[in-house]
Amino acid sequence: MLRNSALTLLFFLSGTAALIYEVLWLKELGLLFGNTSQAMAATLTAFFLGLALGAKFWGQRAGQFHSSLKSYAGLELGIAFFALGYFVLLKIYTWIYPILFECCGQSAALFLGLKFILAILILTPPAFFMGGTLPVITSVIASDFGFKSHVAFLYGINTLGAVVGVLLAGFYLPPLIGYRWCYALAMLISVGVGLIALALSKHRHFNLPGSAKTHSLHEVLHFSTFTQFAFLSGFLLLGLQVLWGRMFSQVLQNSVYTFSIVLMVFLFCLALGGFIARQLLKSRFDPGFSLLSALLAGGLWVSATPFVFMMWTDQLRYISSDFGWGGYVWRVAELALVVMGPPVLIVGIVFPLLMGMAGGEKQSSQLIGRLVSSNTVGAIAGSLLAGFVMLDLMGLWASIRFFAVVYLLMGLYWYQRLKIEHHFVQLFTLAAIALTVSVFDTAKLPVVSVDPINEDESLMAYWESSAGTVAVVKQGEQLKLKVNNHYTLGGTASMPLEQFLGYMPLYLHEHPRDIYMLGLGTGISAGGTLNYPIHSLIVTELLSGVIQAADSFFGPYTQNLFYDPRVQILNEDGRHFLRATSKKFDVIISDLFVPWEAGTGSLYAVEHYQAVAGRLDDNGLFMQWLPAYQLSRTDFEVIARTLQDVFPQVTVWRADFSALRPVIGLLGHKTSQSLSSSAQLFQHDKEHLLHYYVGDLSSIKNDLSKVAINSDDHPLIEFAAPIRQRLIKSGKEHWLVGVELIDVMQKLNNGQDAYLSQIPEYLKSYPRAGLHRHSAEVFKYEGRLNAAQDEMIKYEALTGRGD
Repeated sequence: MLRNSALTLLFFLSGTAALIYEVLWLKELGLLFGNTSQAMAATLTAFFLGLALGAKFWGQRAGQFHSSLKSYAGLELGIAFFALGYFVLLKIYTWIYPILFECCGQSAALFLGLKFILAILILTPPAFFMGGTLPVITSVIASDFGFKSHVAFLYGINTLGAVVGVLLAGFYLPPLIGYRWCYALAMLISVGVGLIALALSKHRHFNLPGSAKTHSLHEVLHFSTFTQFAFLSGFLLLGLQVLWGRMFSQVLQNSVYTFSIVLMVFLFCLALGGFIARQLLKSRFDPGFSLLSALLAGGLWVSATPFVFMMWTDQLRYISSDFGWGGYVWRVAELALVVMGPPVLIVGIVFPLLMGMAGGEKQSSQLIGRLVSSNTVGAIAGSLLAGFVMLDLMGLWASIRFFAVVYLLMGLYWYQRLKIEHHFVQLFTLAAIALTVSVFDTAKLPVVSVDPINEDESLMAYWESSAGTVAVVKQGEQLKLKVNNHYTLGGTASMPLEQFLGYMPLYLHEHPRDIYMLGLGTGISAGGTLNYPIHSLIVTELLSGVIQAADSFFGPYTQNLFYDPRVQILNEDGRHFLRATSKKFDVIISDLFVPWEAGTGSLYAVEHYQAVAGRLDDNGLFMQWLPAYQLSRTDFEVIARTLQDVFPQVTVWRADFSALRPVIGLLGHKTSQSLSSSAQLFQHDKEHLLHYYVGDLSSIKNDLSKVAINSDDHPLIEFAAPIRQRLIKSGKEHWLVGVELIDVMQKLNNGQDAYLSQIPEYLKSYPRAGLHRHSAEVFKYEGRLNAAQDEMIKYEALTGRGD
């Protein structure tokens, strides 16, 4: 009993450490390689490849070890050792990566291949040792625990530990201690598990040798069925995880937390599946019939998930909550449990049952090694096929139905192998397939949510991929671009503002020639830069569907952006491009990004701003546009403080005077400077443009000195912004709009501004006039008409005219 409990605890902790590693590796390599779906797939494939190789290699040898527990301890210590070497390799690759980009960056396929090779060299060594843990520990338990049932139990315990790993790395630890210390904690757990296992191996009750057995040709041929099913089990589960993740992204906040919640529910139900498989293997039920039942019931339930999802979300309505952060977390978990929980629980029984059925009491590690290896290879194939082939060719709903049918066909094949005399099982299987194809006809389901109440709204076109669903929606005479149903990237209704975001920063530079813009959206902002006779413009956009949509539908509003020989549009991660390229720019513009969306927080990190500064010429400018209506005051202060840490001077500008949806810009100057009368601003409507100037961040330097810096290691924005968004929705906090924004602007507009020292005296009053105009709009929106009128009188007095 003591031995049982000790090994259970060790394997639970091993699963916890494994998922902490995986979460951190995906995060770190995403920053290095770029957050494109292709780069992430290369990283995951390298990781799973290491697991598969390790499972097969160590599984073949586990039964030959004198002490299997000592071997298990060596694997855990090996994981920690090679995980430590990861930091050394990462430093080397960070140094050589720009060189590789310059050599091979023009060939997308070649560069992706290089990323894959780098990921293999970084991740495969620790994953190789990680993959051997289950096969080796089974050779420990095979001696006296009862192999058939206990291997399923250990599988469930290890998966349950993985749930805790996701909870720690996806919710709590990074904002508290940073990613580096999270990684150190994972290594500490691995070392601790290894040392405890080593100590236990010296006790006679824990030092029982494993056993190996030579299989006859008949056994090997029979075992091939189990390896095939193990492959298909991994193929289907990981493919469905990709597809379900895309399904949930249509209605969720899509922050680091929502992804973690969905993954936790997925793993938790897999763990329960392992525990149920254990009970089935211990019971009098025929395990072969149990497997058949799981395949048939699982296939039917998988085919129903799109319909349950549509019903639960009221036809792709955004999941929200008025009860703050805790209420929202529960709503997300509830959705995942209701839609994904039952099918994962059922099909999660399949692989543990296979492991329990495949061998006898004295043939454990080699069998488990081969099964785990096949299962992991299947996981690689399933995730790649679902993410990069099926979503593009078949779409989300049809892809889910395809996986459901494969489960049912597996059940039909297994039924034939069992040679059951009763034909009702075969009839039931055929009926289930017919039901899946006919009644559960996913062609009826909408792909993009269109407001049924608004008759003027219609869907023009959409693109599905592993990165997201991109749609062009028409409202009356206006077009807008949406990602994952609910995130609007702009539209023709806001064309003047979007153009202004592109050309305004250029007018603040004396001679803007080479421009870089991070984010394409509709392309209207990028097209706005063409108002000035620039030499070159490079635009990067993460989603290929956005590029297609902008080219197909927004071309008339982008000033011939896609056909201008000066323009180069790249389907690439913008942050990654800046860190890899050696090209210098006069002006860099960062488009508006939702601060709480997963991955977006890295665009506000100090490391990113350092890369931006490194790509600017000596007098270069960097404009960070911010959606104030999607920021809290705290978020704004963190971003401002982070930018101020990199640039010697940061000035603040407004893009409009909106009371409800204001946009503000933080302009980072490569060198401290005053606004020169030779700037492009003074060749245009200088009075009009000076209305948009707010002030210099140095005015509130003392306040910002107490604010923490957002970094890759301590991702404050990525982890705090989603929580604050829900608190604001519940009325417990406020967006940076209205009087809240006016208060910040008043502190910046203190009348003593070195940035304005070289312009004519009569122009220095225009920023203050802009503040009065903005205040008037805010008061008017709030119904304070007398106050609004007073502000407009002050505005007219300073400018000598009204607008």
